[in-house]
Amino acid sequence: MAIVVTGDLPGGSAEQDTQMQRNLNLAGNPPAGALARIAGPIESGWRVVSVWESQDAWDAFHMQRLAPALEKAGIQAPEFQIWRAESVFIPRPA
Repeated sequence: MAIVVTGDLPGGSAEQDTQMQRNLNLAGNPPAGALARIAGPIESGWRVVSVWESQDAWDAFHMQRLAPALEKAGIQAPEFQIWRAESVFIPRPA
């Protein structure tokens, strides 16, 4: 079952997000089970929303890659909110 994960980073910015994406090598080595990632500014900072094939896929990415990268960058991990997605539609280019 797919899940949606949101994390808000108080005081976060586009520059910080770009650097974290590079540190995680998301483009060169996409995490197994990742379906989508959307990020942008909110009133208090920065929000990242991601969609995963399963809770297990998210847990593996979070523990093996994201948590260590946040710690290395000195960024306090957000409190993640997770909910089950009943349906996911992500059109693929032809």
